[in-house]
Amino acid sequence: PHEFSTSTFCPGILRAESEDVLLQPFSVSVWFSGAVPRHLAHSNIPIKISVSLNEEYQLFTVPVIEIASKRSREPSNNVSNLTSSQYEPFSASDGDTSIPFLPLPSTFNHMDSDHWAELSSTIQSWLVTLADTVTPEWTWGRDAFWYAFVAANPDFPNGKWAFWNPSIPLEGQFIEEWV
Repeated sequence: PHEFSTSTFCPGILRAESEDVLLQPFSVSVWFSGAVPRHLAHSNIPIKISVSLNEEYQLFTVPVIEIASKRSREPSNNVSNLTSSQYEPFSASDGDTSIPFLPLPSTFNHMDSDHWAELSSTIQSWLVTLADTVTPEWTWGRDAFWYAFVAANPDFPNGKWAFWNPSIPLEGQFIEEWV
């Protein structure tokens, strides 16, 4: 493959409750100038994206890439999907909202808080791509997010816990009873 573009970015820093700091998450948009001829287009055109850290930081943090494809501005029956290397998209039928984190991968360990953290991050990314927050799917996703978030951060709201997107409110029976 040919490398077309490389960029170096320094993310913001967030203070944690300890002497450590957290690197602030950031979003990257990739767009394509030009169009692929129809006879060369396949349903899956692989695009390789990589993130690297300088060696001195690699013992402390690992970058996690979440991919959310944007809907085309042209009308389409395709539903945007969010996928990571572990999760495969799932859709009950054409026209339904895609739930990319179901089914859970066979490697998912419900006893491992890191697996729950990855799942809650994936659900969060999916939720923020849904425009309509009054749909049953969004409400279900919000509840699923809070289940996964608490499994990853069982001391929440006390102690140390991960940040979440403020567009996801502390609402729903489970999280309201938890806090």
